[in-house]
Amino acid sequence: MSLFLLLNLIIINIVIWLALSYFWSHWNYKVFKPYNWLEAKKKNTIPKEILKLERSFKDRNRFYSLWFELQRIEQTKTEGSLAEVGVFKGETAKIIHHLLPHKKIFLFDSFEGFPKQVIREDCDGNVRPQTVNFESTSKQQVKKHIGGNNNIEIREGVFPDTAKDLTEETFAFVHLDADLYQSTLDGLNFFYPRLSPGGSILVHDYNHNWEGVKNAIDEFEETIPEQFTHLTDMYGSVMLIKNKIF
Repeated sequence: MSLFLLLNLIIINIVIWLALSYFWSHWNYKVFKPYNWLEAKKKNTIPKEILKLERSFKDRNRFYSLWFELQRIEQTKTEGSLAEVGVFKGETAKIIHHLLPHKKIFLFDSFEGFPKQVIREDCDGNVRPQTVNFESTSKQQVKKHIGGNNNIEIREGVFPDTAKDLTEETFAFVHLDADLYQSTLDGLNFFYPRLSPGGSILVHDYNHNWEGVKNAIDEFEETIPEQFTHLTDMYGSVMLIKNKIF
């Protein structure tokens, strides 16, 4: 056998091995769909828009967590609006809105990204500022991406300044994806007192390298009777359900 043929054979075997490794890894780490989701799909009770979002959303565990929680909010008739702090391009906001389109949703974001110095201080050097770009978005882009109805209110600016007129509002579900310590703590301090009994707050990035988020939650948890439950999504979200008053 010539050297040329031998090299070709080696290359072919390497390609086959890499392909088999990829497909085995893909199968081995496959996310199985929840039983309730599959049953609802069989019964055609899931809107087409939600099915489309499920197929396109990268973090399936996070998607199903949102679906289950917002289903619970609906079934228990938990009163109040919806909110998200840290909207970026509106991927999660779109899911939340289309799952509960009849509820008002407030979306808070500066649409200006974070100052590099703030990222350095907040993440203790674990996140390189140049790898974090939350500026590539705008209020107009988010509005166009979400679509939906007139129950969407986008508030551009620094939170909680942009929520000063909402002190009498009650909330059923809040999603905090603010990434930084002070923004997360501000969100918890603002929304928790206004959260309906049985309402919930879901916070993204707790078990990730955004140390500020973890510190804010751990600090806040010391002041309330409830505890945050850890979820199994990609960046380690946690969720709190406010105690009901009997």
